[in-house]
Amino acid sequence: MEFLILGLAFLLLLALNAAFVLAEFSMVKVRSTRVAELAAAGEPRAQRLSVLIDRMDETLNVCQVGITLASVALGMVGKEIVDRILHGGDHSRLLGALVVAASYVVVSGSHILLGEQIPKLAALRLVERAALPLARPLWLVRTLVYPVLWLLDRMAGSLLRLLGLGRPADDVQFSDNELRLVLERSQERGMMSFRRLLFIENVFDLGELRTRDAMRPRSVVKCLDARRPWTENLEVIRASRFTRYPLLSGDPDRPAGFVHLKDVLIRSDNVGPDLAAIMRPVVWVKETHPLESLLSEMQRRRVHVALVENDAGAWSGFITLEDVIEELVGTIRDEFEDEELVRLADLLQEDHIHLDIQADSPIAAVAEALSRMHPDRLPRPPSEIIAAADARERMVSTYLGHGIAMPHARLAGLARPFVMILRSRRGLKCTGTDERAHIAFVLLTPQGQPRIHQRLQATIATLMSESEYVRDRLLSAESAAEVLEAIRAGEQATLD
Repeated sequence: MEFLILGLAFLLLLALNAAFVLAEFSMVKVRSTRVAELAAAGEPRAQRLSVLIDRMDETLNVCQVGITLASVALGMVGKEIVDRILHGGDHSRLLGALVVAASYVVVSGSHILLGEQIPKLAALRLVERAALPLARPLWLVRTLVYPVLWLLDRMAGSLLRLLGLGRPADDVQFSDNELRLVLERSQERGMMSFRRLLFIENVFDLGELRTRDAMRPRSVVKCLDARRPWTENLEVIRASRFTRYPLLSGDPDRPAGFVHLKDVLIRSDNVGPDLAAIMRPVVWVKETHPLESLLSEMQRRRVHVALVENDAGAWSGFITLEDVIEELVGTIRDEFEDEELVRLADLLQEDHIHLDIQADSPIAAVAEALSRMHPDRLPRPPSEIIAAADARERMVSTYLGHGIAMPHARLAGLARPFVMILRSRRGLKCTGTDERAHIAFVLLTPQGQPRIHQRLQATIATLMSESEYVRDRLLSAESAAEVLEAIRAGEQATLD
């Protein structure tokens, strides 16, 4: 009977040890943001768990005290069981040594496997499901042994201060690349669409963009002129069909303000409105002004347009609130826009597709692909393209997840978009992630045409997210012609 009681005590202590180990690892592993979400939804266990996480030092001390006491008691019970076996009969010295060795292996093995290893692995797999039900028991233990915890906490704090170690940071700080990696993994597990991931990527990119990246160059801006007859200005309005127009007055190289069509309609008469009288003041910004800051300024000042000047103070472009928002969500087309559709397949040629890239990074892959092409086939000098793509890559990684990267740049003086498709069997090592990109879309667009960049980016996103056929063909194609055929078929399917 005594032997049976010792056996049950051994199993109980083993389970207790396992419970504390499970609690310790699940408390460390569980995401505080997820616990906060559950607590806000009214989950009572999550509310208590949130307190335990906020007091992580005390929580870990509770677990450690429990593990230590359970382990010591387990060893004592194990020793008693061995003693009962040895004193229960007449054993030779050899047999006694074998019994001790076997008992040691059984007790230690049980402790390591069932009391430590299995609970740790279970905590890594269960996390939330383990942490929530253990929160209340752990809180009760904390209350019972609080005096011991207080003493241990003070002693540990004193020793840490002697070692020059202060208190841990209250909040975990994530870099942009770490956040991107978390979101990419969430998307790969089906928790968000690929298009939504691109939206979030654009939010990260917004902090690196300048006004010149989204503005419309002066050469394509339609202006009204206060010095011209109303009939001529009306023709400009009818032909372009915009809502807001820069207004030229005294200086033809610097608009005095802008005109809103609503003001024209409200104040118009049979002879036409006085444009100078209804002109609104305009905001001027530098080409190098951060786009994120411009968005905030437009919201604060309740303006939808701004004129852009270069470093010399000369008028160089025009930007609207819609242009800024398009950098986040992609192209927004209204009822009057009839811009020609830009197709990815029309920009690709077979010599733009390279299926055996040996480079180890996206920028090195771009350099390798450019070196294989005849200089006359390149839109700009290779050094300029590589420098622009590298500058963009240094700002933030262009890896999109699913083994896809999109090195890109907006180049001044580029006449039309230029696209390449690169494939690497061993994969390209991308910044901020351990994953490798096997497909890279290299996208170069004119600096003053942000909408073309957005449309091509959206086309690539749609192809990669909605067509498994295209992804599979890009990975398995044996020739550039097969890749081009897959792009044409996939792009046409998205338009039908």
